[in-house]
Amino acid sequence: MNIFALALGPVVAILFFLWIKDRYEREPLKYLLITLGAGVVAAIPVVIVEILWVHISYDISALTAGELTFMTFIEIGLTEEFFKAVAFFATAYWSKHMNEPYDGIMYAVAAALGFAAIENVMYVLMGGIPAAFVRAITAVPAHAMMGLFIGYFAGRAKFAKRKWAKPFLILTGFSIAVFLHGLYDLIAMWPYHRLAWLWLFPLLAVMVVSSLFLMRDARSRSPFKPAKDEFGRYTGYTVSGKPLSPKIAATLGVEPRLPPADFVPRESIQKPTKPKPEVRTQPAKPETKAGTPYFLDEYFKPVKKQEPQPPPPPVPEPPSESSLGYERPKEPTPDQRKGPDMPRDYSLPEKDE
Repeated sequence: MNIFALALGPVVAILFFLWIKDRYEREPLKYLLITLGAGVVAAIPVVIVEILWVHISYDISALTAGELTFMTFIEIGLTEEFFKAVAFFATAYWSKHMNEPYDGIMYAVAAALGFAAIENVMYVLMGGIPAAFVRAITAVPAHAMMGLFIGYFAGRAKFAKRKWAKPFLILTGFSIAVFLHGLYDLIAMWPYHRLAWLWLFPLLAVMVVSSLFLMRDARSRSPFKPAKDEFGRYTGYTVSGKPLSPKIAATLGVEPRLPPADFVPRESIQKPTKPKPEVRTQPAKPETKAGTPYFLDEYFKPVKKQEPQPPPPPVPEPPSESSLGYERPKEPTPDQRKGPDMPRDYSLPEKDE
């Protein structure tokens, strides 16, 4: 009885810790236990698939570094994380109770802890109390944190507005979990150095810090988070525009109420889009024979030979007076100028007649 308590104690403690951190809308324990049971059932296909792999039955010290890496990352890490993810998606992901991003963490960790519980019981039965204490601070928390990465990104994916982001986020979380699982097993099974297992503690420390950060980020994205006014005081409604639950309202010392008419829910807030810069089109450049413009084309254009210009047409002469039948009168001679009608020139001396 004490052996089972040591094997299952870390599982219960971690699940309870995550449950009390769900501040705004805690999940029913009934559905968490269902997902936990699905994780226990997932251990059956994991055992079958791992038996089919060839390297699992070999002595670890007889494997090369490449074979050991393939075994830890693919044969163990990929197989176990795949069936734990199947248990999570089959029972909780499409459920109406998963209504905030933090719920993805709760249900995915529950599925991972179900698998870790049955695995821990097997190892504790074989290794006794020392194995129970070692796995309580290493393997069981590691399984939970690997499930946490899957659940965080799955929670983000379920409430993502862009459809293309959903599979991308799910694959991202799954890939991180597989990588961490393979790296953990590779360090734990490394046979070429006796103290290689000490690298597990820096790895676990990084995983713990990352998990706490993801938990905090998932809570901040909850639609059940109480809204605050401009003075930082809690109101009686959530950031999504719904009244607070009586329990949370009593804890915060406010009364549940509807938001004002000018309140904008967080889901409908969109970031302002910047205007696109005006694109100015440049004039077309001359192109070479190959069809690509060249900046020296204008300077190396072939000079065209100037063709001889035809002579200009002759300018017509104006018609002469003779052609018109009119002759200009001739000027009179000096003798003809003398006459009674001619004016007298007084500058000449008079002659006596």
